[in-house]
Amino acid sequence: MKTFALTVLLIIAIFTTAFIRKNESPDKESYIITGSVKGYPDSTKLYLDDISTDNSNTIDSTIIIRGQFRFSGTMSGNILHAIIHTKRFSDYKFFWIESNPMTFTAEKDRFHFAIIAGSKTQEKDDELNAAINLINQKSDSLNHLINKNTSEGTKKEIAKQIALMRDEELAANAAFIKANPTSIVSAYILSVYSSTFGKDKTTTLYNNFSPENKKSIYGKNILHFITLNRNLKVGDHYVDFSQKTSQGKEIKISDYAGKIILIDFWASWCGPCRNENPELVKTYNEYKNKGLVIIGVSLDRDVEKKEWIDAIEKDGLTWPNISELKGDKNTAALIYGISGIPDNFLIDRSGIIIARNLRGQDLRDKLKEIFK
Repeated sequence: MKTFALTVLLIIAIFTTAFIRKNESPDKESYIITGSVKGYPDSTKLYLDDISTDNSNTIDSTIIIRGQFRFSGTMSGNILHAIIHTKRFSDYKFFWIESNPMTFTAEKDRFHFAIIAGSKTQEKDDELNAAINLINQKSDSLNHLINKNTSEGTKKEIAKQIALMRDEELAANAAFIKANPTSIVSAYILSVYSSTFGKDKTTTLYNNFSPENKKSIYGKNILHFITLNRNLKVGDHYVDFSQKTSQGKEIKISDYAGKIILIDFWASWCGPCRNENPELVKTYNEYKNKGLVIIGVSLDRDVEKKEWIDAIEKDGLTWPNISELKGDKNTAALIYGISGIPDNFLIDRSGIIIARNLRGQDLRDKLKEIFK
């Protein structure tokens, strides 16, 4: 009787499994990550987040028992960009999951140096990171020197070397993308650096991509940038756009045609932007009655709307402030090629861009020249 019952249960299990597989989405793949971590007590919780979209979300969680943990589940497609982290992100590691059994080996407070096996995509990412880390080590040494030095001349010379290291890092990323047009890592990196590379270089690298990379979420973001970006330079006519204030009022740049306009790109979370705001307020108060208009364009996201509104009030920004609350996917930021903030464009009365990224005394000197 027991044998018959077990046979029936086995048949049911087989048919149930077949039914589930038949009805599963065909693009769903399974993942298994087996981890070994030293230094954490039992029951320490770990989280696995999907970061392949702008709005990352936790897809799994587990606990460490005797230095071991395990994640398993399904994902769309066979590659997923993810992060393993502790509750408050005291330890975390960005990595690429594939639909193969994977292992994750690390120590407490050193997740950044975790050894990950089982993912060819992660191997490519490790290859790129090895090259970038060498450059970053040189930059760190130079930053240490600049902090120790008191000579202004020496500081300026070191600053030039740091800038060269930054150029070297960008070149290393571009070389990796060019050499690996079929790797999703290349698509991700190019989506991050599109504005920095500029429209022409980004277009060249994108055109070399495999069809799969072009169809990926990163490929779509890159194409969106290429489509919108106008490669604007000093001497070009400004490109009009409209966005809403926090109260929902639509503001267009052309609403202020005939005035001197400063389009100021910033965000509530941007420290240098917030530090610059008191100076910008002084400049605005000095020239607003002479015809200066400032339009603040925030690169905050929807989840940061409250912080954006609070920053406007706290910093005393009385000029129009608008946003789409899409972060760096802001349409105006893509049109104007914003790769970092703070950034701004100064437009004359005829609508011509006459300067970019002027701040502090440099901005005041330019306005003094205009309004003399």
